[in-house]
Amino acid sequence: MSEKVTNRARRAGRRTVRNKHELPRAVGLALLAPVTFLLAILFVWPFLSLFWTSVSDPTLGLQNFTSFFNTPSYVRATLTTFRVTLVVATFALALGVMIAWKLRTSRSTLMRLLLWSALILPLWQSVVIRNYAFTILLERTGVVNTTLNATGVINQPMDLLYTEFAVTIGMLYSLLPYAILPVYASFQAIDMELLSAARSAGASKARAFVSIVVPLSLPSLLASFAIVFILGLGFYITPVVLGGAGSPFLATVIDQQIYGLFDLPLAAATSTLLFIEAVIILIVAVKTVGFDRIRRAVA
Repeated sequence: MSEKVTNRARRAGRRTVRNKHELPRAVGLALLAPVTFLLAILFVWPFLSLFWTSVSDPTLGLQNFTSFFNTPSYVRATLTTFRVTLVVATFALALGVMIAWKLRTSRSTLMRLLLWSALILPLWQSVVIRNYAFTILLERTGVVNTTLNATGVINQPMDLLYTEFAVTIGMLYSLLPYAILPVYASFQAIDMELLSAARSAGASKARAFVSIVVPLSLPSLLASFAIVFILGLGFYITPVVLGGAGSPFLATVIDQQIYGLFDLPLAAATSTLLFIEAVIILIVAVKTVGFDRIRRAVA
């Protein structure tokens, strides 16, 4: 009998301690109110207004979306945006995994310092400076062509600038930090003793990495890919400066629709499509590994 009383007292004590740390619901709602208000004003309302413009101007219907898909140049820009962004996200993830693992395993202070400097530097640079630096590197008389020509690799300058290749390189340089940081955070949580045990059991370094590290960090890998892909869909300056007219992105199309054609309803429809595409990518990522695992991966 005394044991039952003791157990009840312990359970009651745990409930009391837990309740002391829980805020009343009214206080929680009051704390969330400012954030909810800002989210509604700065995000929900602008998107709803944009969507309403796309389906109501000049008349209620989907004529703006029909006009978009009936214009070959707009469809081409959509395909170009997805193709280049997919390539950038794939390479960013591959390079991000290698760099993040090197940061996790390297014991050299100098190596870690160099890698962290290279990782943080793109975040400190202006996007305009980054892109014009690439024009100096990739133009016909730029550093790349001059070096290759001087070493005898090529006989005449290559057309590197104003191509999808230039856009891909510029976007990859800008987005690589966003691929590395979530993966590195995931690698930091992995116990290195697991790899030592796998090596002791006869697994190679590559086999141990694929069998242990990749499954444990899969949510972070997918989160990194989704982050880079979603950010890449909205790139504007890089396709304009490095790609020119040969590599149109949807953001460039929206700019032309607003300032060139003065067609705000069509621009609203294009922007809505771009937003929906980003949401679909996010939903696929969440459905694949779950929202909680992605939230922990990017936290």
